Amino acid sequence: MPDTFSAHDHANRNQAEILISNDCACFGCYAVFPASDVTRFTETTAWCPKCEAFSTVVGDASELPLDREFLEAVHDHWIGPQDWLDEMAAQTHAIATAVYTQTSTTMDEERVRPWWRFWR
Repeated sequence: MPDTFSAHDHANRNQAEILISNDCACFGCYAVFPASDVTRFTETTAWCPKCEAFSTVVGDASELPLDREFLEAVHDHWIGPQDWLDEMAAQTHAIATAVYTQTSTTMDEERVRPWWRFWR
């Protein structure tokens, strides 16, 4: 597997490389997208058009793989494992599902209003 240090190098000050790439990927959100989708740069460093992360986009002109396995390895090295975030999201979903239970099948506005919308 290619070096994760190299990916970090290619994610910084990479505007010229992104402009000659066909495809890009973000090791922040693992998205793969056309290089033409990258329109925002700060000091010649690309922002991800999907998650708006800075300094996490690499282009295929870098000759690095853009597959999920490599992106996860780079993410874990530079950002950290995301297992805790996935677990937190699952717990939050479970709580929200438990709190908001529809008690009727009628279309009564009071009964179908989302649990977080307590105002009218």
